[in-house]
Amino acid sequence: MNTTPLYPASRTDRTDGNPPAPPREFYLPELPRLLPRAYHPHAARIEILSNGWVRDRLGDCFAGENHLLRFLRQRNGLYGALVAPSATFDRARAIADFYQYVTVIDTLTGDRTALGASEHGARRVFEEILESFGPGGAPDGSSPFATAAADLWRRISEGLSPAQRGRLQHSLLAFLRGCATEVPYLHKGEVPDFDTYLTVRTDSFGCEFLILLTEYAVAVDTGDCAEAFAELHLHAMRQLIMVNDLLSWRKEHSLQDTMNVLGVLRDHERLPLQEAVHRLCAMVEHHERSYLAARDKVLAGPLGERADVREYLTGLDHVIGGSQEFEYLTPRYFGDGYVWDGSTSGWLSLTAAVSRLRPTPHHPAAR
Repeated sequence: MNTTPLYPASRTDRTDGNPPAPPREFYLPELPRLLPRAYHPHAARIEILSNGWVRDRLGDCFAGENHLLRFLRQRNGLYGALVAPSATFDRARAIADFYQYVTVIDTLTGDRTALGASEHGARRVFEEILESFGPGGAPDGSSPFATAAADLWRRISEGLSPAQRGRLQHSLLAFLRGCATEVPYLHKGEVPDFDTYLTVRTDSFGCEFLILLTEYAVAVDTGDCAEAFAELHLHAMRQLIMVNDLLSWRKEHSLQDTMNVLGVLRDHERLPLQEAVHRLCAMVEHHERSYLAARDKVLAGPLGERADVREYLTGLDHVIGGSQEFEYLTPRYFGDGYVWDGSTSGWLSLTAAVSRLRPTPHHPAAR
């Protein structure tokens, strides 16, 4: 018999009537996981080759070999194989490299000693990236960020229509804009209100390129369906963002990253951590079920008769399911040295160097 409370209290250091200490852990409930997840048949090879691409193209962006190795141990090269399981090998590898690239940028923008040192410095690097992410490529003497962007453009753009190429460029612009906007929040420790959070996070999470690369993965162009897809895209992206914020909270809490919906709920609604977790889980379930309802509505209508629409929506299902699978398995969120055992619910320590989901609390209540 399961005796775990439905809404257990997050654990703190004292139960003696004094003001509670900051929570040391919280309980992660089971999430619905109503969407499929599958690994590309060449997932292992893609991950290995993508790691080699990062080392070759972006190794000099890290402070040293140890920082690079820590990044590679996060298994970010597996993300592409999870969100594009049916893509051709070359497209799946290009997608894996692209997601590694934006994850490097995200990592270093969140580092106050790297791209996150100043908003001005970050924007200067981002301008160079955008100048190289197009037909002209990277000029001689460009930074590794720029030359890697040029390589990605060359490989991905050849499989896109002219309209999609424009959308791809705009999607990277939106992502970099969001990353730069987050830097002052990082330095000031300010927690944005919910509307501001959603605006910035939609950009910095890469929602535009998630859509575009899903089309690329299944070799279709459904740009003419943007209006018809608006509702399902809204719920899909909210689900992706909120699952990520939930499963990455341990890392972002330790880095004092304020661009997280749990931080917003705690700061602006004054919710205890465990109550904020359960509020967020309810939001995740709402958006996941709403996405499915909106998707099924499209499939039941005239657009559902189009093969490209059906291919795209199947691809988007795998993006949502695959992203969540990755977030359970990556040491990026649970600590360097973490190895996933398949658990998707349990107690998660905020203080252990390496944590995992456990059926019982890490820190028994003080007696």
